[in-house]
Amino acid sequence: MIAYDPGRLLTRAALSIAVIGLHWLCNCQPARAEIDWKPPRTWVFAVGLLEWQHSDLYPPFPDDQPNRCDRRLVQRFKIAGVPAERIVYLEDRQGTKERIERELLAQLAKSQPGDMFVFYFAGHGTRDTKTHQTYFANYDAGETWASHWAVSSIFDVLDRHFRGDRVIMMADCCHSGALYDEAQRRKSKLSFACLTSAYSHNSSTGAWTFTDALVKGWSGDAMVDANGDGQVALKELARYAELDMAFFEQQKSMFLLTGDFDPNMRLAETKGTHAPGTGRRVEVQWKQKWWPAQVIALDGDRSKIHYAGFDATWDEWVTPDRLRAYRPQTLPVGTRVSVLWSGDNKRYPAVVVASSNGLHKVHYDGYSSQWDEWVGIKSIRKLQP
Repeated sequence: MIAYDPGRLLTRAALSIAVIGLHWLCNCQPARAEIDWKPPRTWVFAVGLLEWQHSDLYPPFPDDQPNRCDRRLVQRFKIAGVPAERIVYLEDRQGTKERIERELLAQLAKSQPGDMFVFYFAGHGTRDTKTHQTYFANYDAGETWASHWAVSSIFDVLDRHFRGDRVIMMADCCHSGALYDEAQRRKSKLSFACLTSAYSHNSSTGAWTFTDALVKGWSGDAMVDANGDGQVALKELARYAELDMAFFEQQKSMFLLTGDFDPNMRLAETKGTHAPGTGRRVEVQWKQKWWPAQVIALDGDRSKIHYAGFDATWDEWVTPDRLRAYRPQTLPVGTRVSVLWSGDNKRYPAVVVASSNGLHKVHYDGYSSQWDEWVGIKSIRKLQP
């Protein structure tokens, strides 16, 4: 989706691509443990938006249409064996608020005890800074908040109408971490697993990076299998997505489990293995600059790398002198900094309150914690004591 090349970085309006939901069944070997979800007992509700009725409010993303990851996720469920009648996928113009709410209710009405529900959203996400409420922008979202799909309302409907017990929610969009916040604050009979592309107070890039990580995990990509046991566990997928988002997008992916949701829930069997050294996140020198990339193949001392955010035409073989390990810079908690805020491109004084994988959570002077956010090191300047 978002593209930057080694010559120039193309920035785009932050696309809230909320992505929720994706489980994929691989061909199981008798000697291995079975996956921990049952496709015939799973419901999938997916909404993927790359265009909007009011394009002046929510710009479309035509360049992202050719290789839509939301379609790939839905297709994985079909391959896994989720019955067609248990899958709802609303794309672009189909995703009006009325249709979303109507079809969600209709699907939940058919659920039974023991079922699992998977929710997915891709598109724009937005936040009311006065009420701190977060909304997903349905196709016909307009100038009023009432015309938007409130994140809290999704949980309300699930609590009232879903008869099963486990819900997986994934979102790839601006402020998608609102799913994390909402699940955390609720007392629900349901057990939730939330995976999101960004923190609730942060915008999100227009790249498919987060969704692509999900596809790899649910597809059984061996690079996601951190412990090499032949299975991709839920916590392994969450960790892989978190590292990808921090490295490639400078964003803090969020992961939360509530109730008795098992972090070791087996999602897919791995397909084959990957050579030692492949999958590494590195930096590659190109025209006197260092660019984030991933090693995808090895040939002696040469490494074939894939640049973050590029298509495969930019892949190349590089020698060790152009390659270096990625070592994120981390500032200690309590460090006084000035932060370049994306809202108005101005700098504000703040203090570091947490750090993770080269990202820093900052609290702005004179503002409530509702304005706290995760930022990359490039947005921070250390202040003198």
